[in-house]
Amino acid sequence: MRPRFTVRRFLIFIGVGAIAVAAPFAVLAATGTFSGAAERQSAKWTTTAVSTSSKTWKNVPGLAITRCTLNQVTLMVSVNVEGGPVRFRAIIDDVPEAPMKPTSSRFVPQGTESFAYTFVGRTGPFEADDTHRFNVQWRSPSGAQITMHQGAINLLFQRGTQGCP
Repeated sequence: MRPRFTVRRFLIFIGVGAIAVAAPFAVLAATGTFSGAAERQSAKWTTTAVSTSSKTWKNVPGLAITRCTLNQVTLMVSVNVEGGPVRFRAIIDDVPEAPMKPTSSRFVPQGTESFAYTFVGRTGPFEADDTHRFNVQWRSPSGAQITMHQGAINLLFQRGTQGCP
């Protein structure tokens, strides 16, 4: 007996085919690359203790830097924190909808501990200007108080050419 063609079998066949075609695109969407000629770096640090219990993203006082950059930028963040779980992210030019990759990091200090993380992004001219501001932001997912005792950022970048002082 020959198997009968059914609508159900046809839909399963189409579904499997769609998954096979879509899978490579999903992988491409989850990964990416940036490039540039990172020939400069700039650092900033603070030893002033600051705290937050905000569940929404807020700029970390003292951890922001403005530089003339083009193409890939790498922002390394190092902090000494205590308190509840904390999330960090880095944003460019106060655009929270497009944080630097990998979007955010989570850390749960056990007492007072140090934590470091690296974010990458890409910059280009905006209105013929390569000057960009990089902010580190944090939030307390649980609403528990978090205290940063000290922190540092180090920005690796290629110098921009438009509108730079």
